[in-house]
Amino acid sequence: MLKCDYFHFAYMVMGFSLRLDRHTCPFRFGAPAETFVRADGAFIPFAEDFDMSNVTTCVKGVGQIGDVHNIDLQSPISSLIGRQVVKVGRSSGLTTGTIMAYALEYNDEKGICFFTDFLVVGENQQTFDLEGDSGSLILLTGQDGSAPQPVGIIWGGTANRGRLKLKVGQPPENWTSGVDLGRLLDLLELDLITTNDGLQGLCF
Repeated sequence: MLKCDYFHFAYMVMGFSLRLDRHTCPFRFGAPAETFVRADGAFIPFAEDFDMSNVTTCVKGVGQIGDVHNIDLQSPISSLIGRQVVKVGRSSGLTTGTIMAYALEYNDEKGICFFTDFLVVGENQQTFDLEGDSGSLILLTGQDGSAPQPVGIIWGGTANRGRLKLKVGQPPENWTSGVDLGRLLDLLELDLITTNDGLQGLCF
């Protein structure tokens, strides 16, 4: 559940799209190149008789989640790269994967340049997401018994079209791209409600 100062809306974990324009790049000569943050989400207004007791912050198949994991780029690379993640999506359900890269720029088969915060590869050469999973939370698996932490949102992948060779001498792998959730929430001036107690504090 996301909360902002102006209105409340539900964050559904699957099946919606939201494109957010970002500032143009100030570090180029001539006309600035247009850039944007890719993010999938939905604004869903609540009916006046909406029953909040029907809402939970638990993720099916995962359970209760922890606070958003805000990425510190000054931290050791092992604090993010190589970490295990999990997601629950509309099309592929519960899947696990590994964060392979952060802040990746690449060209697709048409020569179009893309930039993504996260690059995630599924476990055992399985795809981490399928078409229709966009908008799913990417959760860092808990360490030392801690709850999984939201770290990103899926916006795309290459399971059904592109190919990216991540390791020398290894075949291309299916991979998933995601946006940094902490950065996105900061950009939108939103909070993510992760506890049922937090839900009870909402007023309509």
